[in-house]
Amino acid sequence: MYFVDFRVVSDRTPINMIFGPISIKELDVTAVYESEAKPEYVEMRLQFECMVKHTFDGKNIPKQPGFNDPVTMRMAENSYMLRRSDLKSQAVPSSDWKKTNSPMLLKAAKIACNDDVMHSAVKAALNKRKKQFEMEKFNKKINKIGLPSDFYMVSYSTPSEYLDFAWQVAWWPKKRPDPTGRWSSYPTKKEWAEYQKKMAELEGSIQSAAQTMKEDLEANIADMQAEFDFKDEAAKIQGKRKLNRFEVNLIQVWLGKTEADVVKKMGNPVVNEAGNMRFLDYANEFSNKSVVVDMKSGAAWEEGIYSRCNFQFIFIPDKSSAWRVADVRVWASGDASFTCSGFAEVPD
Repeated sequence: MYFVDFRVVSDRTPINMIFGPISIKELDVTAVYESEAKPEYVEMRLQFECMVKHTFDGKNIPKQPGFNDPVTMRMAENSYMLRRSDLKSQAVPSSDWKKTNSPMLLKAAKIACNDDVMHSAVKAALNKRKKQFEMEKFNKKINKIGLPSDFYMVSYSTPSEYLDFAWQVAWWPKKRPDPTGRWSSYPTKKEWAEYQKKMAELEGSIQSAAQTMKEDLEANIADMQAEFDFKDEAAKIQGKRKLNRFEVNLIQVWLGKTEADVVKKMGNPVVNEAGNMRFLDYANEFSNKSVVVDMKSGAAWEEGIYSRCNFQFIFIPDKSSAWRVADVRVWASGDASFTCSGFAEVPD
């Protein structure tokens, strides 16, 4: 079974590629294995090459790949497995970039490269009035990017939770491979009580377990809705203005980042507040202008280059009153590419 928390898709695009046709997206995928010859699970940090879907002028948008086209990916650093033989962690080495058409990796690439579609699918499926998650609406949305309708939402988010879910819900009562004896050792009274309580909750059919998952998921609706509400408010701040090529990319990577994230990367800003918004301003300036005088004629003129690039991060408070980036605005005088390109940083 494969699990992915698509709420966390990281942009790993290098600075020298940030305005190009390809972006690098990173996604964690957990594989839980049934086979005794395999690990208990492998936590894979996967990176994919994604074709950008927006350009600063709305033109020359790269052709998007077909649903079954091979994807270019690599295993990134910090991947690891839990060995079944002794229940100890072991690092999984990173890999070089390669093309693959593995069905699982094709699905993971679609999620990583279309995290905006995944988020909008969740939003469409959240019925706030009934406080329910409507899977039919979710599936209809993800079908548009080539994902099948057999995806299921669960409320778990860590590899250990995925492991427990696979063996205690999806594969129960199948016998779990247990070379260490730790899964089948005689429990203490406390462990036995906890086990009985858990089995009472899971007793019955997969349908009742699915109902439990649904209830767990609905408990998180408020948090998810708060995130969507923040993005809706951010969209109002951004308005319908035409974004320049710097703003298109910077908004994608900075949206929702905290004030501390910006200051850590960009340094000390000029700070202003107005209308329940906070503004952090930065500028990059270059000038080598000088006055040239013709000694024969006495004529004087100015030569050289002057350029100034201004970056403004606009923050609004989220539900917990933390200041988060809602918009990034960039404007320049002189040669914008000269002072803006090198100043357009992205978060680590």
